[in-house]
Amino acid sequence: MMVIANPRAGHGRGLRNLERLREAVRRRGVDCAVVGTDRPGHATELARRAAESGSPRVGVMGGDGTISEVANGLVGSPTAMAVLPMGTGNDVARSLGIPRGLEEALDLAVHGQARPIDIGRERDRFFVSVLGVGFPTIVAEEANAIDWLHGSPAFFVAVYKALHRLRAIPLRIELDDKAIEGDCVAVLVQNTPYTGGGLKMAPEAKVDDGALDVVIVEDIGRLDLMINFPRVYRGGHFAHPSFTAHRTRAIRIESTETLSKMFDGDICGTTPLEAEVVPGGIQMVLPAVE
Repeated sequence: MMVIANPRAGHGRGLRNLERLREAVRRRGVDCAVVGTDRPGHATELARRAAESGSPRVGVMGGDGTISEVANGLVGSPTAMAVLPMGTGNDVARSLGIPRGLEEALDLAVHGQARPIDIGRERDRFFVSVLGVGFPTIVAEEANAIDWLHGSPAFFVAVYKALHRLRAIPLRIELDDKAIEGDCVAVLVQNTPYTGGGLKMAPEAKVDDGALDVVIVEDIGRLDLMINFPRVYRGGHFAHPSFTAHRTRAIRIESTETLSKMFDGDICGTTPLEAEVVPGGIQMVLPAVE
């Protein structure tokens, strides 16, 4: 098995984790080649080559962005992805119940069973966890610039730093069964429940239901957002009227101004947004179902 590793994941912890992985592989006698990435898109290239060569599974060590890159190289192929979470957010691993510990995650990667899960597609790019516009892109930019924190604290600081740029934007959002027009600060298209380093943004989202969960945040003030922000960690934010959830197979978002799009924590492309779910679009090594 090849493990694609991002030495820059986790804000400086990637190189240390890369050595830890190599030591764990040697110690356990696992037939595994660890390959580091050296540029954006490299993980996708490596994963695509592995799939084309017929590899039964490919491991990925890194954060949600690296996982997303590997997924883009494997989608639609029989090659399964095995996740060893080592990034800042680790929301994919958290949503799928993948162990955070290296030894446990390596055992699962080698011995676990693969099952198909849904994946989101926006034009020619796929996302495993979340696609967002508005405030989420600003938070992602701030989080990616923080190199002295990781995990939930990094995202909390990123939200605080991004607050001065919070504003509502006129949007038209088209879902399967309705169209919504109004001023929104954020739209998150979720395939998994978690985003932002542990925020339970879409509590009802499932990766095998053939649907995407869309969370719309209508106009909300800075103070109101910060007061309600802790509720998101437990999925209680829908008690506030600015938050609504919708389930759809496809979504289109139009904006009066050009907005950046956020794919699994990485910024890429601009509106309009046209996304859909691809049911069972990728094979994923997962813990056993109890």
